[in-house]
Amino acid sequence: MNFILRNWVKYYTKEAIKTLKLVTIGSAIVITVVCVKYRPAYKVTISGETIGYVENRDLIEKKIDKYINNTSGNIAFREISNLPEYEFKLVNREKELRDKDVMLAVENLTTTTYRFFAVTSEGEQKAVVSSQEEAESVINEIKADLNKDVDLKLGIVEVYTTDTNVSTKEAATNTLNEIKIAKVTEYEKKKAEEAKKKAAAAARARSFASTATVAPTGNLNGLALAIPVNGSISSRFGSRGGSRSSVHTGLDISTSSGTGIRPIAAGTVTYAGYRGSYGNLLIIDHGNGVQSYYAHCSALYVSAGQAVGAGTTIAAVGSTGNSTGPHLHLEIRVNGTPVNPQSYIY
Repeated sequence: MNFILRNWVKYYTKEAIKTLKLVTIGSAIVITVVCVKYRPAYKVTISGETIGYVENRDLIEKKIDKYINNTSGNIAFREISNLPEYEFKLVNREKELRDKDVMLAVENLTTTTYRFFAVTSEGEQKAVVSSQEEAESVINEIKADLNKDVDLKLGIVEVYTTDTNVSTKEAATNTLNEIKIAKVTEYEKKKAEEAKKKAAAAARARSFASTATVAPTGNLNGLALAIPVNGSISSRFGSRGGSRSSVHTGLDISTSSGTGIRPIAAGTVTYAGYRGSYGNLLIIDHGNGVQSYYAHCSALYVSAGQAVGAGTTIAAVGSTGNSTGPHLHLEIRVNGTPVNPQSYIY
């Protein structure tokens, strides 16, 4: 019995070893076939769409991180809405594993925002260049020969955009030069118009002064007197009743503020300044004991000690001092005593 049992064990042990050998050999054959025909890889998908297959997941993830976080040059930042997902697979060795396909898909799905610099004029963007240095160089070139009275209000601002279309430094300079030329032309035109107006005003003043000396209307102590300003008489010489009960020592001639005043005759200015109720006052000594006063002026054009001709514009009508409106208060004094100007002029 023991003999039979030993033979039985020995037989089945041999059979088991034989079977195990066959399984091992078979498995080895299968593994060999699989290894020859297939290889391990990662299927890469983005938003459920297959992008490609890669061999090294860690390597491709590092490449993607490096690309997303790259802020070199004018790149401000990069954004991608969905990152790749990975699934381990055995793929046919004939199938090409391409990291480039995955990277290209990532790049296409990434939004890149760039930082550039805009040159502005009066707050408006006129040209966009790559660097702040270029923007500063453009402004310096524009300002180099610019009239200091012409202000283009130039500035620099950072611009964040996905558009990579920027101007070269030369193109930006040309654009700003066109604006500069237009502004300078406008300024010169305005200055020419102002000069023309001033010349016309001066011509009118000269004409006014030249005609004022040709029509003396009276004679006082041998002096031929002329009207100092045209206008209407608003207050006469002498006593004034009512609420203004007083002696008026002069003659008030009402006219518009700024009208030029001429002396009644040639003489020397003995006073030019502000004096109480007279306001801005000129006193001129004409000789032969005759003096003339010009009060309430808005401006004085001559100074004390200055000799003036009969046609000289010495002041402008105003309403300074004790005055209810623009007019000339004219006094004529003989040896210090006021006399009625209407006895000689007006």
